[in-house]
Amino acid sequence: MTPRRTPKHPAPDSGAEPGIRRSPAHRRALAVATALATACLTLAPAQVASAEGIAGPCAIAPGSGTDEGPLNPAYVRPHGHKRALMLMVDFSDHPAVTPAHERARFFSRYGDRFWDRASFGKYRLDTDTSSDWIRMPRPWSSYGITRGIPTGLMRGYVQDALEAARRQGTDVDSADLVFIVADSNLPAAPTVSQAHTFHGLRAAGTRVHGAALVFGRAVDSPLWQRGNFVHEAHHLYGLPDLYNVAENASVEYVGGWDTMSMAGISDLLGWHKWKFGWLSRSRVGCVTSSGTTEHTLSPVSSADAGLAVIRTGRHRAIVAEARTRSGLDRDICAEGVLLYTVDSGRPTGEGPVRVVDSRPRSGGGAACADRLPTELAEMSDAPFTPGESHTFRGGIRITITEATGHGRYGIRVQVPDEGD
Repeated sequence: MTPRRTPKHPAPDSGAEPGIRRSPAHRRALAVATALATACLTLAPAQVASAEGIAGPCAIAPGSGTDEGPLNPAYVRPHGHKRALMLMVDFSDHPAVTPAHERARFFSRYGDRFWDRASFGKYRLDTDTSSDWIRMPRPWSSYGITRGIPTGLMRGYVQDALEAARRQGTDVDSADLVFIVADSNLPAAPTVSQAHTFHGLRAAGTRVHGAALVFGRAVDSPLWQRGNFVHEAHHLYGLPDLYNVAENASVEYVGGWDTMSMAGISDLLGWHKWKFGWLSRSRVGCVTSSGTTEHTLSPVSSADAGLAVIRTGRHRAIVAEARTRSGLDRDICAEGVLLYTVDSGRPTGEGPVRVVDSRPRSGGGAACADRLPTELAEMSDAPFTPGESHTFRGGIRITITEATGHGRYGIRVQVPDEGD
């Protein structure tokens, strides 16, 4: 999907601040830095807008490891064209039963479509697939591949796959990332899939930057398997897990609102699109000081998607975005404005993003209650609708003021003075 083009936004010194309306009752309204760092949420991106990722006054500091801060250069940047190598592997104790090209397309075609739509056409992954199944040098039972295996064990598995591929005539040179995919007859659920970036790993004469192991049984939901494939790729792009690792991967923090929580249900959070460089800074309404501002949010699934971001600390921010049944969000249960906190100081799997549930203890309500697991149903009706508001710790209040058509929502952000 190619972004719609519009004239350039006003220059910073033009006096125009598209997307933000100052409240006349609050002359102390926020000094939002420049037109490139202010909200321009009702227009499509400028023709010359650069994709810089999280930057500017509302950028938060990076954490340690895989976190919600700006994209670490150790990860693959999902922008422009990248090349992936997909190695289809089988084992002497579990010979593949599906044609290799069929199993490869099962994942790659889904991924191609997802990234094209999610990135507004700004990212394409060209995937080269091994022409046939590659026999691993050892039986499956000897590898000990389970959920959360040590890095050293994964490294050995990746090396075996690459070296076996080279012996069978597969060109393994110059790939930005590697997917190692098993057939559906292997006794490994999608939860066994995992991804890792490597430093200094060379195998079969090529340097491996990052690799993902992809599994899924014939009995597992196709949507789950494919969504999990995208989930693992997003780890190689630098996204953390948003489910609760301590509670058997339960999804009470984010529900189904991002692939890093419950894969295969929705688009990405707008914060992640900004992190990947798919939203320019001109699409982000940045709030850094006290006062009242009003913003218009277009859905994250649309080419003119935008965010309102309130930076609350070195590592923390509050985000507002619109979610509607369109694009990759076509199957979401409820529409409205999603509010959430981001904390780059929280490790992966410990709630670095937490969505505010507008209807706590609703069980999802009549429209969403049939979704499973129960915490997914509970969070499915999380978005706020016009007339509703939420006050965060510290007194920051966000009110949804109106639905303006075409999936757009108006919001008011009120930030108290420190002394209030």
